[in-house]
Parts: sequence; structure tokens; C-alpha cells
Amino acid sequence: MLGRITRRVKTSIFKLFYPQFSSAVLYEVPKVYFKSRLMLGKKVHINDCVFINAVGGVKIGDYDVISHGVTMISTGLDTNSWTCRVKDEDHHINKEIVICENVWIGMNVTICAGVTIAANSIVAAGAVVTKSLEEEGCLYGGIPARKIKELKV
Repeated sequence: MLGRITRRVKTSIFKLFYPQFSSAVLYEVPKVYFKSRLMLGKKVHINDCVFINAVGGVKIGDYDVISHGVTMISTGLDTNSWTCRVKDEDHHINKEIVICENVWIGMNVTICAGVTIAANSIVAAGAVVTKSLEEEGCLYGGIPARKIKELKV
């Protein structure tokens, strides 16, 4: 009971300082880098242990559910010149992550930079999304994530 009260107080204070989370349903305070580059839709549910690195930009659509342990990283190292790189002078590539509306991201999913996830989709627990999932109304899963089946309407 005390833990639940503490979580509510923490999430309420967090929403006061970061108004873009005002319509979100927070079960715990997410760890977010570059909060100004994160855009949240209406009634986004965010569970605990969520990490979002929004340096390249992250857009999360209306009515999405972000489950426990989800990681979104909108930046990465440029590997095209990896062998001839100057140490400690790595070049980062920042690409936006877009999650369309009514998407459920399962537990412990990792979403990489430059990915778009189509509307009305589900990403299964433990998946690693390295490329865009562009077909609407599908269940995706695996490493790397791929279409498993179409969801019935």
C-alpha cells in the first residue's frame, strides 16, 4: 500500500515538471534522455523500468501501451567507417523512432533507431526491432522482429 502511494506521488510530481506526460498513464517514472525530443500521444500507458533515449526523436502515438522493461534508443554509432575511426571520436547517427497509434509493445522489447511501428500492432515480449514494422494490424516478434501473424479485426 505504501509503495503504491509513493509511486503515485512520484509520477504526479514528474508530470508537474514534464507537461508532455500529463495525459500519460504512468505506473512508474520512466528514464528518458532528451525529454524535449519525445512526443507522446493521448492516454499512453507506460509501465516501470522503461528507458527512452530520444536524442534522435521519439514519437509515441495515441493509446499505446509500453510494457515493463522496454528500451527505445534513437541513436547509434556509425559503423561504416569503424575500422579506420579515430579512437574517442565516434560519430553518432540519430534517427527518429515512430510508434503509431494503438500499439502494444511487450515486455523487454528493444527498439532501435530509425524504426517505425505500424498502427494497431503488437510487438511480442523480448523482441528486438531493428527495421520498420510497416504492416498494420499484425503481431511481430523475434530477434530481429518479423511478422508472425495478422491480427483479426
